[in-house]
Amino acid sequence: MPSTYINLCNMVLRRLNEVEIATAEFLNTRGIQSLVKDAVKASIAKINQAEFEWGFNAAEFTQTLTAGQSEYTFPNAFKKADWNSFQIQENSALGASFKSLGFMDRDEWYARHRDADYAAGSAGRGIPDNVFPSHGNGFGVTPSPNAAYSLRFRYYLNYTDLTNSSDVTRIPEAFDTVIVDGAMYHLYMFKDNIDAANATYQAFMVGVKDLQTLYINNFEYVRDTRIAF
Repeated sequence: MPSTYINLCNMVLRRLNEVEIATAEFLNTRGIQSLVKDAVKASIAKINQAEFEWGFNAAEFTQTLTAGQSEYTFPNAFKKADWNSFQIQENSALGASFKSLGFMDRDEWYARHRDADYAAGSAGRGIPDNVFPSHGNGFGVTPSPNAAYSLRFRYYLNYTDLTNSSDVTRIPEAFDTVIVDGAMYHLYMFKDNIDAANATYQAFMVGVKDLQTLYINNFEYVRDTRIAF
């Protein structure tokens, strides 16, 4: 289970030989404790910015389609879609079998399918064959659905800032030391200790690469499970 915000902060404070934060005082910190809270958040943000498709940020969502409606919005905290994962779910009552949707860009939909989808109105045209990116934070399907089919897909969550002591990051607990190294880098930079900052940054980047090996590399035989310290 991922570590809480307060546990990560106190790990950094112990490394600095500073007083740890009590749970009751977490929202009222000052001085070095507040700096540590900011540094931990900065480290987590940096890790999340390193990749769009961290495995620990993956989620699945099921959208119930509406007859005649082509376009839909993504869930909250959406970051990126896995466009190869969109699949109509089996529903014998609607005559639907499992069906993976092909991808098309919005321009192709606009040129070849939009008019037919719009002309069908609320009746829709049938079971969708393709998915396309919509304007803004959304996606579309075509042909426009003629029934309330279930569409399941995989996507990646955006980074959510930590606020309360019990808030947790989605980064696995085994990589807490990577978060701590990143936080130490930011603290050393704040103190203009460039040599120490460079050393902790190198350790941080080794940890990020280990994360990439485990959660981005899909080939089991080249995975490296070592954790850098």
